[in-house]
Amino acid sequence: MGGTCGFDWVVAHPSGLFEALGLEEGVHYEVVVTTFSEDGSPHAAAMGCRVVSQPLAVLLKPHIESQTARNLLKTGRGAVNVAAPEYIVEAALDLGVVSMSFGVGEVVGAPILCEALAVSEFLVDEAVRDDVWLRVRCSPVSLRYRQAPARPYSRSAALLVEAAVRLSRVEPFLSINRREEALRLLSEARALVEDSARLAGGGRLGLLVSAVRERLYSLERRIPP
Repeated sequence: MGGTCGFDWVVAHPSGLFEALGLEEGVHYEVVVTTFSEDGSPHAAAMGCRVVSQPLAVLLKPHIESQTARNLLKTGRGAVNVAAPEYIVEAALDLGVVSMSFGVGEVVGAPILCEALAVSEFLVDEAVRDDVWLRVRCSPVSLRYRQAPARPYSRSAALLVEAAVRLSRVEPFLSINRREEALRLLSEARALVEDSARLAGGGRLGLLVSAVRERLYSLERRIPP
């Protein structure tokens, strides 16, 4: 795991999350959350987040049985990484299709995704458990972003992100004996994957679609009738 992932970052105050990145308050954004596991290795997970301004905070909701939840409770720190859709899919399912590399942030030493378009390290202020989710309120303590050219919007990638996020929740719901919820997620993911495949074309996105479809089949085989 290398340093701070290069030198082409623009550094800004954390309050610039809204202005610099064009975020809107309360909107659900899909990001990659990076944390350190107990053995010191970086862990990446696709996750929804919201940013609020009064006071400035990042709101996360990992599944209570997830590695991210355990890491946040143990270390109290992490990073939100704004990344292209293929990295979100990879982080959701750990497919081994898209390569990800990690560095260490400069403020609280949280792991960061080197391929991210923007990164904000955070400290956990509050973590509240319920039967399914860990509701986490975090204070952003840094902001770095790249002045990268805009990419065209891809419906296929957006659909694949939604499919991957649903599939990433199947095993956690099975672990708490929520079989019907797991089956619903599989059914929704199946429809999304097929729509994504229809629009994907070839290249890396096509490889991701195939890998997500194989993961879906694998999960289906593990659920008894």
